Amino acid sequence: MRPGRKDIVVWLSHIEGISNRNIERLINYFCNIEEIWYAGKKHIIKALGHRNTIVDKIIKNRNQQSIVEIFKNLNSNNILPLTIYDPLYPHKLKNIYDPPYVIYIKGSKIDFDVPLISIVGTRRATPYGRWAARQFAKELAKWNVGIISGLALGIDTCSHIGALEGNGYTIGVLGCGLDQYYPASNRSLTDKIFENGCIISEYRSGTPPLKHHFPARNRIVSGLSDGVVVIEAPERSGALITVDFALDQGKDVYALPGNINNMQSKGTNKLIRDGARILLEVDDIIENLKYKYPMCKIDMEQSARDDLSESEMQVFNVIKRNPVNIDLIINETGIKAAELNSILTILEIKGYINQMPGKIFTVVK
Repeated sequence: MRPGRKDIVVWLSHIEGISNRNIERLINYFCNIEEIWYAGKKHIIKALGHRNTIVDKIIKNRNQQSIVEIFKNLNSNNILPLTIYDPLYPHKLKNIYDPPYVIYIKGSKIDFDVPLISIVGTRRATPYGRWAARQFAKELAKWNVGIISGLALGIDTCSHIGALEGNGYTIGVLGCGLDQYYPASNRSLTDKIFENGCIISEYRSGTPPLKHHFPARNRIVSGLSDGVVVIEAPERSGALITVDFALDQGKDVYALPGNINNMQSKGTNKLIRDGARILLEVDDIIENLKYKYPMCKIDMEQSARDDLSESEMQVFNVIKRNPVNIDLIINETGIKAAELNSILTILEIKGYINQMPGKIFTVVK
């Protein structure tokens, strides 16, 4: 049976020693990636620039049994492979520089279209930094904002824990295969994330946590995010690599101000000096997310669904996106002015909205 495009890209990612750039070269060389299944050795050498060791492994493993075994192992370990050609591949990631051609995902919830904020920082966090990471993640979870981080010790760990404490959605991005628990001390946290979110990696199972994998994985952390929060970071920090990627990708960067005498806040304070958004409260993030998503606290939204009529909920859904005037509500809902005035009065009495000067309506925070 002739393997399809997805089969071949996943198979290529399992060739020992192959990199994302190697796969990119093969895709750029062959008009159709499926041609690699039949191409002569000289063409594969030309595509990869005489990387003979990898070429020999491609030739050696170019058989149907290899593909069957790869997908059998993925299925048995509940790992979902997504290639850049899959419709479910996250569009946020597809648009970054050097997007991974394959990402491997494991977990009970997979959703890349919700608001996502990455929280990053030093492994050697202060008690204040650990508290802040946990608290901001927990507060963001109440707004249905997913939290992304790298499952490292320190700030990463605290941000994942905070999201789970807020009954929120969290994504961990690894610099190794999904069969590895890294760091080992986060084994139980990783298992909890499997139950309440997902873990992703661009590396096949069996790939160890090599040092150079971690800066590379940071482009995925920022790429999936709508914004990057830096809690604590010294002047030389992996978190600042994530910031560099975020800036290249056009993402918002927020930094928590810290004690000027604390080495762990040197990097964050300099970010603020250089133009990062200063982070003082969760609303600093939510206000920017409102330009992209309809934002509402989970407890209020659940209460509204239980408490409001269909027409009341329709109006509430318009107002929760952004403060709006009555004319815009009429345009969006098609509800006549007399009926709308009655609905707005009910929503205000029930405590879901406030009326501001100029007939502007906003949700109660």
